Amino acid sequence: MKTNSTDTIKMLRREMGLSQEDLAEKLFISVRQLARIESGEVGMDVWQFITTMELLGAPTEDFWLLYLDSGEYESYREYKRLKRQLMKGEWSEASNIISNIEKSSLIKQPVVKQFAVHLKAIAGMTTPSVEVMDDLHNAMIISKPNFEEDKISEYRMTYNEISIALHMAQCLSALKEHDRAIAMIQSMIDNRERAHVSEEDKASIFPSLYLVFSYTLINAGKYKEALKACENAIETSREHNNLIRIPEMLFCLADCYYKLGEEEHIYKTHLVRAYHVAYAIGRNKDAATIKEDALKYCGVVIP
Repeated sequence: MKTNSTDTIKMLRREMGLSQEDLAEKLFISVRQLARIESGEVGMDVWQFITTMELLGAPTEDFWLLYLDSGEYESYREYKRLKRQLMKGEWSEASNIISNIEKSSLIKQPVVKQFAVHLKAIAGMTTPSVEVMDDLHNAMIISKPNFEEDKISEYRMTYNEISIALHMAQCLSALKEHDRAIAMIQSMIDNRERAHVSEEDKASIFPSLYLVFSYTLINAGKYKEALKACENAIETSREHNNLIRIPEMLFCLADCYYKLGEEEHIYKTHLVRAYHVAYAIGRNKDAATIKEDALKYCGVVIP
């Protein structure tokens, strides 16, 4: 039996730990009306469903949830779990989970297929190449068949599309095509308010836009611009209450000051902050890496 809107709303609500009273209040309807919707006694129109999906943190790109059966829905949960892990930089289970998703019928959904193709493309990003760029382009055209990088400012991009474009820019930067990379990321930053993403995805992707922008500007030797981009990354992370990459941003900030020839106490302060913030949020491996890199790249010993 295919999942209908009432089943989907009920499952998403329970997964978020919301009571019927909580969701009814958010939707400005009575608890009785929501109970009738969840029981299948009455239906929801398309716009009610889309509004509810957004409130429950599921972007409207996931509209196809309406048509999933129970087995496919379990694969969908795996897909969402992997997506959240990758937002945190946790790659250990990625290959196994994506392999399971590829074996399910869920891979027929364009957004999931695009996600899988994208992950496979960036698996080899340690050595950026024209071939990797081609793979990323193939991932992008799943949803935007006529994609052109100089038209990014005209697109309403999804989370997947922004992620792919960011990796394209990183690849271009590594290939010394700095102007193209900078232009791509600047267009996404300028166009971010039109992005078609959930609040959860915004908390992940918007700070990343600025952080990758700062790295790209550093690679181009534009350290003052990179400093500003890094400050924006930190501000955006705080705005969205996402602390995961703050240590990396602080390290990047220190790197900018170091490359600009500032006095040691200025960049050392940011390196020490990066180290302690990483430990404070439980990113112990990141803290150890920051300590090593501080000495390796800036000659700073963090006690």
